[in-house]
Amino acid sequence: MNLRTIILAPLLPLALAGCNEAIDTVKNGRMKINEQYTVDQAFSNRSICDSVEWDVITDDRNRELVQYKCHITGIESYYAQEKQRIRENLLSGFDLEKRAAQVHLEPARMEVEAAENALNKPRPANTATLDSDRLTDLLAREDLLSENAPSRSLQNYSGSPEIAAAAQRYFLSYVRDTTSPQFAAHKQNEQELLRAMAAEREKVQAQIAEERARLSEVQNARGQESVAHAQQRLNRATELYENLQNSVAAKLEELDAQHAAKLKQFDGAATIESVAEVFEWVVKGEEIELVWSGLEGTYSDGQIKRFGHIDRLSSLQDVYRNNVKTYSDLRQKAPLL
Repeated sequence: MNLRTIILAPLLPLALAGCNEAIDTVKNGRMKINEQYTVDQAFSNRSICDSVEWDVITDDRNRELVQYKCHITGIESYYAQEKQRIRENLLSGFDLEKRAAQVHLEPARMEVEAAENALNKPRPANTATLDSDRLTDLLAREDLLSENAPSRSLQNYSGSPEIAAAAQRYFLSYVRDTTSPQFAAHKQNEQELLRAMAAEREKVQAQIAEERARLSEVQNARGQESVAHAQQRLNRATELYENLQNSVAAKLEELDAQHAAKLKQFDGAATIESVAEVFEWVVKGEEIELVWSGLEGTYSDGQIKRFGHIDRLSSLQDVYRNNVKTYSDLRQKAPLL
């Protein structure tokens, strides 16, 4: 036995005694948040703990801390379900990406089918007259302008501000009594309105003729669609569809490789094997001070990660009330995953 062993051996019981004394000081202490219970009564009797561990450690600032660990129950099943849920979300995302890559295929195929129908099926002669919203509007204006007695609707006539203004003057000066001093002004306004209506009616009728000529040309063009034109349409549609198929096939192959790599990375990633809720105190004589609290996760690759409580006061209240029963409730207090 060397000199170092001889010196250290008698000191070991003293060190252990000092550790136990610090732990007992914390356990027997009472925190201001709830002085009804000692720390030991509150922290060592929690439903969520599979086991409880008390120890004395030295932190990175060379402080001696009393550390409490609550090893949480149900971790394995929780993270097994969590991993399965995340994996299913990954697969669902992969499926959406593959669907998005193929979104233009069906419209392209339908265009090929439509082009084939246009080429192979004879078309019956179309003798129906084409119509348009513009023609309908012009015909309605012509009817309005052709009424023997001017309509009050002319006051809101949108085709010509002059018509609307003349109609407003006419109806504002309207009188039936031929002996009235205003009757002459009324008749003058009537003549002005009728002349404006006649001029506007000619314009509208010219526009009707132009629109009917345009629709006739459209109808003739449709009727004259040739087999050659239909064949050109089919050729274009077929070429586009084939090119799109090749492009989609290449994209799907690329996505399959990416998805396989992501799944391999996900399946091989380190997983959480155990979680403890940790509280650490500094002992100052007979007083204790809580200096850190949070969750500590141990991973399958040996990593240990710690995450502080978001709200320490709320987390302490949960301990004293013993109202956190499941890990899914507890992990909301610190973002451990």
